[in-house]
Amino acid sequence: MNLIGLDISKISTAMAIESNGKEYIFSYNNKKLSNKWNDNIKHICNIKTYDYINSDDYSISEIEKLKQFINIANDVLKDILDTININDESIIYIEGYSYSKDPGPIIDLVGIASIIRAKIFEHVTNIKEIKIISPKSLKTLSCEIAYGSSMIESGKRVIKIEKVLNTNDNGVKGGDFNKHDMCQAIIDSKIKCILTDYINNNYEEIMGMKSFPKPIEDIDDAWLLKESIKLNQTI
Repeated sequence: MNLIGLDISKISTAMAIESNGKEYIFSYNNKKLSNKWNDNIKHICNIKTYDYINSDDYSISEIEKLKQFINIANDVLKDILDTININDESIIYIEGYSYSKDPGPIIDLVGIASIIRAKIFEHVTNIKEIKIISPKSLKTLSCEIAYGSSMIESGKRVIKIEKVLNTNDNGVKGGDFNKHDMCQAIIDSKIKCILTDYINNNYEEIMGMKSFPKPIEDIDDAWLLKESIKLNQTI
């Protein structure tokens, strides 16, 4: 089974793949390869970078942006096809949109995401499932991956058994997680892999930053999407 988690954005797309018992991480961002965090994570992550051409001419700017969206989509597709076992079924979880974003950024997000999704639908064969995960749902799934859930009885006349997610060690509910909480969930999951090793080795600096660094933020989300598949499937 091929497991693929994909976090798409205009400036920093990330992908995590698990295939044939091996894990692979990819980043497609607009920072220079010499950027501190690109350089810091390049030993575990395949990184490609892109420059968006800005122009005072609206039409030129939009066309150049579209060209880069297509370049990124082609690179994502190539990395998928070069990495997975095409004879096995694939399950793909993709993070959806946050509609609280400003209109400008979300228009670009919809643009690049639509192109990448279309490429995947068209060229990746043997797909068992593609699921679009809302940002809030990813937060709750991240909580469940790390901290689990409990079966709780509710009701008086009619007893119902329902699943309730445990909070993290600070008492924060999954739906209220921020990027630091999600990174902490990766560590607290106790899953041994290249990403958890990296975070552990750089823990104090990453978690000490007020603004969570890219592309680490997006790589975290892609990895959590990939791990979320295992909550709903028998792999």
